[in-house]
Amino acid sequence: VTNIRPQAMARLGLGYEDLRAVNPRIVYAAVLGYAQAGPYAPRPAYDDLMQGGALVASLNARVGNGEPRYVPLAMVDRITGLAAVGAINAALVHRERMGEGQRVEIPMFETMLTFVLGDHLGGKVFEPALDGGGYGRLLSPDRKPYRTSDGHVCTMIYNDRQWRAFCAAVGWPDLVSTDPRFASHATRTVHIDAVLAILSAEFVKRSTADWLRLLAAADLPVTPVHTLESIFEDPHLLETGFFGTEAHPSEGPLTRMAIPVTYSASPTGERTPAPRLGEHSAGILGEAGYAEAEIAALLDSGAVRAA
Repeated sequence: VTNIRPQAMARLGLGYEDLRAVNPRIVYAAVLGYAQAGPYAPRPAYDDLMQGGALVASLNARVGNGEPRYVPLAMVDRITGLAAVGAINAALVHRERMGEGQRVEIPMFETMLTFVLGDHLGGKVFEPALDGGGYGRLLSPDRKPYRTSDGHVCTMIYNDRQWRAFCAAVGWPDLVSTDPRFASHATRTVHIDAVLAILSAEFVKRSTADWLRLLAAADLPVTPVHTLESIFEDPHLLETGFFGTEAHPSEGPLTRMAIPVTYSASPTGERTPAPRLGEHSAGILGEAGYAEAEIAALLDSGAVRAA
């Protein structure tokens, strides 16, 4: 797996064809900025650039103050990494079935575009286009945590049952039956700005704690707006042990997060601290078939580092 541009890998003698000549079964995954068939192929790329190029920044401008903004996450790096996992696994299954390796190219730009346009291509999928694209609910200016009398709360009143439950909880008439704008998911989507504005006006009438209790009692989705301070006191995470402390041999006590995925037949077992740089170099080289003398020579030359 490499995220180095192909030109540099070729200069190092580590391009796909170089390695394939040694091992035809190799699965060579290249995580790149851009697909290599187009004019952007040789360009460097980073998460911020991809958020701008793949519409994230301009979509934020539409729901904000008109100024393009990046999401405060390295989201493209992570989304592309997850796409790479699936692509590599598919290539490994192909090798298992067909006996051959291959080069797998995972470009950040195109990967992120498929992610974003899955929501926002809209009517532009047709020719001629039915509309200007963009998912109205996601682009509504009131799609945000609701302001309460003393803070904010997150909820999503989505289907007919939930709307009827919400109306009953707050003492409203059944809007699904009495207001054409609320009659179905389709009509609520058409009138999404008005629908969310009506909710916003209601949420300021009660405290955050009141809304959390009221909506939970009505079996409606609700969660607080956590901060980097409050998340550590979340009762669900405390119960599940999501955050823990580990003793790292060089860095001292560290906070770590649990692996969120669980397996019924193959639990993850005990975790070890993050390795120090070079901690496992000798063991990995040994597994790859290097003799002890060869490993020692690599270490002495500085080509390989040991902790």
